[in-house]
Amino acid sequence: MATSVLIVGSGPTGLVAALTLAQNGVDVRVIEKLPHFPIGQRGAGIMPRSLEIYRYLGVMDDIKKAGSYIHEWLEYENGKPVKQFAVTSYREPTPIYPNNPWLLGQDAACRILRDHLKEFGVKVELSTELLTIEQGADSVTATIAKEGAEEKVTAKYVIGADGAKGIVRKLLNLTFVGETRDALHLITGDVVVTGVDEKHWHKFGDAPADAVMLRPTDRTAAESVYFIMLCGPDLDYQRVVEDHDYLRESVYRVTKVPELKIGKIETIADYRPNIRVANTFQQGRVFIAGDAAHVHSPTGGQGMNSSMMDAFNLSWKLALAVKGLAAPGLLDSYSEERLPVIKEMLNLTTALLNKTFDAKTRKAGDPSPRRGESRGEHVWRADADRLHAGDRAHDAPGLVDVKTGRTTRLFDVFGPTRHTVLVFADGADPVSVVKAVERLPAGTVRVVAVYPKSSSTGAVEGVGLTLRDEDGHAYPAYGAASEAAKIAIVRPDGVVGALVGGIEGVEKYFKGVFAI
Repeated sequence: MATSVLIVGSGPTGLVAALTLAQNGVDVRVIEKLPHFPIGQRGAGIMPRSLEIYRYLGVMDDIKKAGSYIHEWLEYENGKPVKQFAVTSYREPTPIYPNNPWLLGQDAACRILRDHLKEFGVKVELSTELLTIEQGADSVTATIAKEGAEEKVTAKYVIGADGAKGIVRKLLNLTFVGETRDALHLITGDVVVTGVDEKHWHKFGDAPADAVMLRPTDRTAAESVYFIMLCGPDLDYQRVVEDHDYLRESVYRVTKVPELKIGKIETIADYRPNIRVANTFQQGRVFIAGDAAHVHSPTGGQGMNSSMMDAFNLSWKLALAVKGLAAPGLLDSYSEERLPVIKEMLNLTTALLNKTFDAKTRKAGDPSPRRGESRGEHVWRADADRLHAGDRAHDAPGLVDVKTGRTTRLFDVFGPTRHTVLVFADGADPVSVVKAVERLPAGTVRVVAVYPKSSSTGAVEGVGLTLRDEDGHAYPAYGAASEAAKIAIVRPDGVVGALVGGIEGVEKYFKGVFAI
């Protein structure tokens, strides 16, 4: 059986890739070796950039409805609450940064993504395992096994989104350089809890000394399921996993809250931080993304979020390649762009890990890391003075469609199926830009003219959309007051591809994207 893209793994990475490709009209198969979808809260912290990806894919409303804002800590001493403070600093939404972090367990987020995939006729194939891959000049032949029966699948491309222990990276013989912190244990799991409220993250003790954390989940209100973390210098970690009564006793010893009771234990694991990255994210027609390509410590909350950005970066490029529209070298840009970002991210999250848990760098009783720092705020909210190519594209609300009179925002104009060329029309001619991109494949580029608030210009003929910057956010967000940058090209993944002053810059950028 043939498919355009075979995706191995059905976590957030694989599902974001599949949904992006499906929305681009590319047929995909998603296989998962597990017999059932896992439950659990790992990867629950959704950073603002990930919310933007969800918005572009049309799933953010469902994600927000199912999840919640990140609650405050409630810190205890001797079984009594003594302090309440923010888990992460709340920032008032701004026109450029409209989102704060959100909280939703990975199992629930994946369920939402699968539901949206079904609308495109794509269902995850459970109990289906990749065995081998063989690359040819224009395709990949994969051998998969389902319920004991083997099948040959011919795909134009393969994405390995099968996690740190997955087979794709191993079949490619890619290195996975880094370290495992064997000395640093952390018990994590999903348990039924009574005796604490569902409005706070409950904090008892302080790592690396004896510590327990109980966090409400999307299942707390109906089922009293909390996410738990437990650690301590004298804790028998293997016994905790095997003996649930010992787990309960350990929790009660640290928390000292008589009314707190641990009921059913749904999941439990002895987690040890892995800090690793592959030497490349591509070999021929096979790509790796997410945990298959890099693994992080939990501090900073960047593991799932960076994995989603891998998938979003790769998938629009693969969509063009499948259709024969991609310029030579476009697919190579995936690894070239993502690998340096991931290496920098690993440095940041590892530094936070050392500050939070490592007894060599922090003694019991020392202050916790700066509030919000362990959520990686500096990673997702970079208040740069001006926008550059390669930056995340800024939002701008309060834009009026001059043809219909409706109000919109840039995040509703951008999308995963096309480039958006913003022409700030008081300094550049949108019609000439339309003519410059006419020879590009139909439906892949949309020209949007943006006029200042003071303009009385009507809809520009031939231009996809004409907007008036009624609230005055778009022009300063994109530096359009500068004579050097009157045109902003925004890629399908919501990244600024180029900021240019005229037609020559537009043509130069698209030569690197399309086979023209």
